[in-house]
Amino acid sequence: MPTIKAGNINLEYYAEGEGQPLVLIRGFSSDCSNWGDAFLDPLRAQFKVIRFSNRGTGLSDKPDGPTSVRQMADDAANLLTALGIAQAHVFGVSMGGMISQELALNHPDKVSGLVLGCTIPGGPQTVGAGPEIVGTLMPQPGLSREDLIRKAWPALVVPAFIESHRDFLEAMMRLALEHPTPIETFAKQSAAVREFDAFDRLPQITASTLVIHGDSDVLLRHENGALVAGLIPNSKFKTIEGVGHMFFWEKPAESAAAIIEFLARVPQAA
Repeated sequence: MPTIKAGNINLEYYAEGEGQPLVLIRGFSSDCSNWGDAFLDPLRAQFKVIRFSNRGTGLSDKPDGPTSVRQMADDAANLLTALGIAQAHVFGVSMGGMISQELALNHPDKVSGLVLGCTIPGGPQTVGAGPEIVGTLMPQPGLSREDLIRKAWPALVVPAFIESHRDFLEAMMRLALEHPTPIETFAKQSAAVREFDAFDRLPQITASTLVIHGDSDVLLRHENGALVAGLIPNSKFKTIEGVGHMFFWEKPAESAAAIIEFLARVPQAA
C-alpha cells in the first residue's frame, strides 16, 4: 500500500502495467480500490495505470480545512511530478471527471489524452438529479456503513445490474470498507462539487478529449456528458447504452475498449 509525498500531502497510489502513463481519478467519497479488475485488466495490458486515492479517502492524508476540485487537481499534478512523470493520459469519472477538467485547464502540459466519464461542467447549466437521488449518497444516522452503500446502488447502476451482479457489488463494498471514507470527507467533497464550475473555461482545454456517459445515468444525467463534449473543442462523445453512472462496472470491457481505442490515436509526448 504505497504512499508518496505529493506537494504537501501524502497520497496512496498504485502503478501497474507498462506503457504510456494513464492516471485514473475516482469520484465522490471513493478511494482507488474499487475500479474493478474486469475494467482495469485491459488497461493494465496497454498502459502504466496509476490509480490513487484523493485526499480525504483511502490511505491518503485527510488534512483539516475545506477542499476544492481545483485543490484535488493540483494533488494529481503533484503526484505526477513526484513520480517523475512529465505527461500522462488522464481518465476521471464523476467528481474525478471534474478534477480531470481542472487538471487539463490548470496543468495542460501534464495531460496528453483526456477521458471524462459520467461528469458535469458545473454551474447553473448542469442538469441536476433530484434530491431523492442525491440523498442516497449521503450518510444517514442510524444506518450501518454497509446499508449506506447498498442504499446508494440505485443511483449508481441500473436495477437489472443490481439483480444480476449483487456479488460483484458486495465485493466492491467490502473493498470500500477496508478504509472507510470519513463522514467529514463526504461534507467537504459535497461542498467542492457544489462550488465547481468549469462551464465557461471548457473551450480552453487543448488536450485530445473523449467524453463517455451511460444513457441511463440518473445521478449525473446523460445530457451533461453531451454538454461537456459540446464545450471542449474537437472532443468525441460516446454513449454506452443500457448502463447508469458506473458504466465501467456495468460494461467494463466496452468501457476499457473505448478508452484504449481513443488514446491509441493521441500523439505521445516527446
